[in-house]
Amino acid sequence: MYTDVAPDMIWNLNGFEYREKAVNFLKRFEQALCVFSGSVHQLYANYEITPMSEDYSRLVVLPDPYAFHDIFQSISEDAVVKTGLYIMPGECVGKEGLVLGQRIDGKLRVSPLAQGLRKIAQQMPKDEPFLPVLKSTDLRQFGNKLPIIHLHRLRVNELKRLSSFQISDVLHTIQDKMDQFLMAA
Repeated sequence: MYTDVAPDMIWNLNGFEYREKAVNFLKRFEQALCVFSGSVHQLYANYEITPMSEDYSRLVVLPDPYAFHDIFQSISEDAVVKTGLYIMPGECVGKEGLVLGQRIDGKLRVSPLAQGLRKIAQQMPKDEPFLPVLKSTDLRQFGNKLPIIHLHRLRVNELKRLSSFQISDVLHTIQDKMDQFLMAA
């Protein structure tokens, strides 16, 4: 049924205790985060996350085929790196809303999501803005119950196969999606 989908756009939830909760959590970020597929070197800004089975054991990320302008080609895997940052439901740590978590010196430090993302963005060098993206391995569990998302980020300096116009388009697309999400949060 999904033969034209890149293999890393099919996400496995077999180890998740509460799969439906994980799907609902992940769907909250469809309008906020771009998804990267390393197998086809593409970044998708406009997509839908859909369960492939009734038991929610597998999900598929389907790019909008009519939004070709929101599919960015020639994105090298070297350009997408781990951040060590996690978006978590506040209930993971006795808080409300969404929080941004990071392990520092073996301890989990959290802050309200919008505040934490803005702080990270402000700390980045001007020539290397904070551009968060998702990969198929980013959905995880906290304490085997609650879903959390690990963030990767796109490194502008590693977009060597793109023109300056294309880089600007990618940068503005990711920032605009995140800004709209943070304003609503």
